[in-house]
Amino acid sequence: MAKPTLNDDAKVFVATLRKLRDRVGNGHLRETLGWREERYWRVHGILLEKGKIIRGRGRGGSVGLG
Repeated sequence: MAKPTLNDDAKVFVATLRKLRDRVGNGHLRETLGWREERYWRVHGILLEKGKIIRGRGRGGSVGLG
């Protein structure tokens, strides 16, 4: 099985965020995805730069669709 590309990960990230009602804590989303922190934050950063997601509030931070 081929290793997922960054584009694949971005699609999964956004799709999972939509399923979780468009806004969720970073920790919960990362656990739901089953990703290590490095992978999560790499995809998070790229989506944030592209304006696909926005930062939210919360103890561990949250994320929403942009």
